Amino acid sequence: MPKVNLITLGCAKNTVDSERMHRLLELNDYQVTDVMDEAEVIIVNTCGFIQPAKEESISAALEAADYKESGHCKGLIVTGCMAERYREELREELTEADLILGLAAEQEIVSHCDRLLGRSRPATKRDGQDRHLLTPQHWAYLRISDGCDRTCAFCAIPSIKGRNRSESIEVLVSDAVRLISQGVKEIALVAQDTMRYGSDIYGTPRLTDLVRELVQIDGLEWLRLLYAYPTGWRDELIDLLATEPKLCAYVDMPIQHASDRILKSMNRGTTQVGIRKLIEKFRDRIPDLTIRSSVIAGFPGEDESDVETLLEFLDDVRLNRLAGFLYSHEEGTTAGLMIDDVPDEEKRDRLDRIMALQTTISAEISETHIGDRLKVLVERPSDEPEFDFMGRTRMDAPEIDGEVFISGPARVGEFVEVEVTDAFEYDLVGRTVNASPLIDIAPPEEAVS
Repeated sequence: MPKVNLITLGCAKNTVDSERMHRLLELNDYQVTDVMDEAEVIIVNTCGFIQPAKEESISAALEAADYKESGHCKGLIVTGCMAERYREELREELTEADLILGLAAEQEIVSHCDRLLGRSRPATKRDGQDRHLLTPQHWAYLRISDGCDRTCAFCAIPSIKGRNRSESIEVLVSDAVRLISQGVKEIALVAQDTMRYGSDIYGTPRLTDLVRELVQIDGLEWLRLLYAYPTGWRDELIDLLATEPKLCAYVDMPIQHASDRILKSMNRGTTQVGIRKLIEKFRDRIPDLTIRSSVIAGFPGEDESDVETLLEFLDDVRLNRLAGFLYSHEEGTTAGLMIDDVPDEEKRDRLDRIMALQTTISAEISETHIGDRLKVLVERPSDEPEFDFMGRTRMDAPEIDGEVFISGPARVGEFVEVEVTDAFEYDLVGRTVNASPLIDIAPPEEAVS
């Protein structure tokens, strides 16, 4: 049975693409291996969003190409967002790759592998929407749409992925049922723009309706919203976050800045006042809410007053989690036509100041949980000898947020009660207990007025 090594770079949406390719390969008599020098075909699923991601993708492809000399590799395939965005350039310059495939070609990955290895078959076997999970068995991503209709000045995603394309509620519920039947307990909804889910096929956003359907599935414990734009929020969805026990009281909402001048230049369609009002509404109506966001340092035209505005905003609203990025000047974007006038060293200095402030805020928030008893999903055995397991609370999205260092008995993939004994900037420390009541960082079940 030929072996294929599949390398996945970039975001959760790329992970879903790789999971589907993985399943297609398995169905058609390929063995997917993690050992590169065993593989006859190596597939690099790339990210092409910003310059550092593109550099990582090129590096991974060149490393994989070495195995054509030192391993068993007979063919190198480069696919994903970078391959979609720069297909012709890569065909000319990345001559180490045997195939440069756009996103649509991923559905025919078996045929491409067959061609490289000189294999033939009557037809490719398919299995609907099924995937081979690359996440741990107890949690999974559910991609509800792909592409984006927004026109943020810094973002190349619409030019790579195209316009927003949603899956139907029926397909997504079916996919979720299948995942849960396989042992998944937590599902994280992902998209380029979660808030516009369904607008293309139903004529109006239907995220709330989708959530209502998903939380009715037996066996689902946690449902999490990721990539939620700060406009388009409806009271019905906020009410669900406040009252539905399965829906994590967690909002991943990229704001990108707090200076109105920069927000306008970014074409974000919102203002600092609008963001503040939304955060205030969240916190008024959703108990124990965790808010994660992201910001960009060094956007064209940003000056010291804009940075101070952002710092003052962050110090005031005290977000639980924050990711910071250096502005990347990308061709094919509106901002790419502007002058990239903030020196790289200044961008890094501004980002360092932003993240230093946020580290202090996150540490102070984490310390408030010392003594709490939290529901924790056990992720894996701990690599640290003084602890037994690592896990996550509802406050922590997989792969991007903090974890809980656990001492005491537990089982991977199951929930356990943990008493928090110490806290760091992003992580908690605790021991398993059997006491109640349990603090779940979840909303109460009574209705919101």
